[in-house]
Amino acid sequence: MTGLKIQGLEEFQQKLKTIEKKAPDRILNKLDSEGNALIRAVRANTPQGPTGNLKKGYRLTQVEKIQGGYQKGLYTRAPHFHLVEKGHRKVTPSGKEIGWTPGVFMLERTMNEREEQTVESLRHWLDELFEELSR
Repeated sequence: MTGLKIQGLEEFQQKLKTIEKKAPDRILNKLDSEGNALIRAVRANTPQGPTGNLKKGYRLTQVEKIQGGYQKGLYTRAPHFHLVEKGHRKVTPSGKEIGWTPGVFMLERTMNEREEQTVESLRHWLDELFEELSR
């Protein structure tokens, strides 16, 4: 095992523990609001389609406490999501392959667009909340 050390990680974890002890509900509320912002962004990047079920199918999981932090998941109830996201073969009823439909990559694109913004937003929120609770 290598001795890799990420600068600022221990300070971040310490701040999170302090906030967790003094105001755990604020963490849950912030993660809920970030999750809702993510769903709005994914829906904006998702093509409409004939029924709209692909856009309407996005859901968030409950906030879970995991080792060393929290997580909130995003999933979709649309069974054809993976075909639109990654692309698929075009096949005739007889089984002959006639082409390829390229993927739209709406979730992947949204995650790449929002990653820095979300991290910066959480860092700023954490610093403000830590200052407020430290007084």
